Amino acid sequence: MPITAERTFEDPSVTDPKERERRFGQDNHVRRYGRDFVGRLQETGFDVRVFGVSDVARGAVADEMGLKGGGEIFYCSRAEQ
Repeated sequence: MPITAERTFEDPSVTDPKERERRFGQDNHVRRYGRDFVGRLQETGFDVRVFGVSDVARGAVADEMGLKGGGEIFYCSRAEQ
């Protein structure tokens, strides 16, 4: 899931595929995630650990996992209730 905005924005009322593509990058999306993503996960009760792609996989393995170009991986867990 790419983070492509400074702040997450969403609008499920947008139904036109061309307008969705223009606003959200794909015609089947209704939001664009921003740098506030980790905070949004934490607000819902998740413990979030952020890893760089190179912390998890490198080279051909990273390519096979679709992790080309670096970025971050978010590991989320929730305590058992």
